[in-house]
Amino acid sequence: MNNSATTRAITKIALEYNGNDKGTAEMVASNCLLSDTGEGQFHEMKTVANRNPKVEKWALTGYISQPDEIGRKLTDEEFLDIATKALEKIGVSENNQYRLDIHNSTKQKHIHFIVNRIDILGKCTVKSHDIGRRFGEAVREVCKEKGLLTDVEIGIQKKAEMLKSLTEAIRSEDNFDDLIVAMKKRGFEIQLSSNVKNGISGMRIVMEKDKNFQTERIYKAGYKLSEISNQLKISEIKSVFEVKKAVKEAQKNADNLKVFRENLQRKGFSVKIQYNGEFKANQKNEIQDIWINKVDSNQHKNGFFFRKNVGFSLSAIDSDLGDLATLLNKNNEIIDQNTHRESVTNESLIEIAGGLLGDLLKPTYVSQDENELWKKKRKSR
Repeated sequence: MNNSATTRAITKIALEYNGNDKGTAEMVASNCLLSDTGEGQFHEMKTVANRNPKVEKWALTGYISQPDEIGRKLTDEEFLDIATKALEKIGVSENNQYRLDIHNSTKQKHIHFIVNRIDILGKCTVKSHDIGRRFGEAVREVCKEKGLLTDVEIGIQKKAEMLKSLTEAIRSEDNFDDLIVAMKKRGFEIQLSSNVKNGISGMRIVMEKDKNFQTERIYKAGYKLSEISNQLKISEIKSVFEVKKAVKEAQKNADNLKVFRENLQRKGFSVKIQYNGEFKANQKNEIQDIWINKVDSNQHKNGFFFRKNVGFSLSAIDSDLGDLATLLNKNNEIIDQNTHRESVTNESLIEIAGGLLGDLLKPTYVSQDENELWKKKRKSR
C-alpha cells in the first residue's frame, strides 16, 4: 500500500484540489468543519492554526493508495477506516480538523487527507519529526490488524517475481536488447541507464500492470536492480552475456572438447570441466557442466551467478547448455591412462555453487589434471 505524509503550510487550492479530482472526488469524512466549500474550510482551518503561531507548517497532507488488485476490492468505508486509524496512531484526535476524499480518476483508487495539526484548543498534536516514516508504519500496522498486505509485503512479492523472470530471461537471451524483449513478453518493462565511462550502468524494472501515468509525479513505479537483489549487479549481467558470446563463438569451429577449450582459452577464458560421476581414464566421461571465467576478470566477489575462484557455471547462465554438452559428449575423445592419474573430487564445486543451481547439479568428480590446470590459471592471474 503506497502512502505519503508531509507537513506544510497550505492555501485554499489544496482543499479545492482535494474536493475535485477532475470531478470524481468523493468526500468521505470531515471533522470540526462547518463549510461545504474548499475555500470556506481553508479559512476555518487557518483561523484555528493561528492559535499556535509557533507552528508554521500547520497542515498535514498525504494519501494512501492500494494496488489496483486490492484497492478495488475495498469499500469506501473500509478505505476510510484504514486512513482514520492510521492518522490516529500519529496523533490526530477528535479535536483536529480534517477532510478526507477518495479519488478515482487514476488507475489506483486512493484517499487524500488534509489535517490541521493544531487542534481546536491550540495544541499541536501531530509531530513533524520523521512524519513520512511514522505514517507509513502506522498504515502497515492497521493493514496487519485487518489482514491486508502491506506495501512492504507487496513489494517483496513483486521483487521476487521480477528477479525470477529476470534470471530466466538472462539464461535464455544473449544481450540487453533481447533481454528487454523477453521481459516485455513476461509483463515487465526494463529501463536501462548508461554513462560515458561504463556504458550500461543501471537497470529499473517496472510491472506493466503497475504503470500509472497520472501518478508518476507522486511515486515512480518499479524498482532499481539494487532494490530487487543485492547480489545481481549490472556488471555481472554484462559478464554473463560476454561469456555466452565467447562460448557461442568458440563452439562454431569446435567439434570436440579439446578444440572448444582451446578456442575459449585463446579468447582469455579459463575452462574447467565438471564430469558426471567419477572420472575414469581410458574411456569417455560424460560432461555435466562447464565452468568458465575470464582470466583477467576484476570480479572478485560472489554474485548471483558468479562464484569466486570458479567463475560461471554454463548450466546456470545458459538454457541451451544441453545442446552444447550433447555435441561435446558425442565427440569427446577417450582420455589416455598415462595422461591422467587417479581421479580426485572436484574442489567442492557443489558447495561453491550453493543454492544457485538447485537441482541442476549432482555430486560429481573431475580428473586431477583438471584441478592442476585450474590452479595454474589462478596463479598466472
